[in-house]
Amino acid sequence: MNLSTKPILSLVSAVLLCSATAWSDGVSVLRGQFTDHVVGGRPQGDAAAAAATREVTYWMEVANSGAPAAVTVVWKVGGREVRRQSLDVGRAPRWRTWAAFRRNGANAVEVEVLDAAGASLHTARWAAP
Repeated sequence: MNLSTKPILSLVSAVLLCSATAWSDGVSVLRGQFTDHVVGGRPQGDAAAAAATREVTYWMEVANSGAPAAVTVVWKVGGREVRRQSLDVGRAPRWRTWAAFRRNGANAVEVEVLDAAGASLHTARWAAP
């Protein structure tokens, strides 16, 4: 496999910007954000806005230099897994996608993003203010 300097620098930058992000088979989570809703592929509210809704949304920007793939978003409440969602990720330097979870009164949730093999790519936590 021939690697140019540019992908290596991009990988180093992604790791420095988001320490909880890993690179796997060309798929990486560049950034993520909890929000109350998404319009036109972009988050519209912030994490605080999600506290006023019944559903919290986790929006992500994912890089995929390989073949189209799937990532799995694992939702946890109190450390216990409560939902899994599979999201398709096409080949793109910046693919936007999101997953939503009905809170059912939960004031804190955690998401873990897994690659197709089940390796952890990214973890984030949300708590109502």
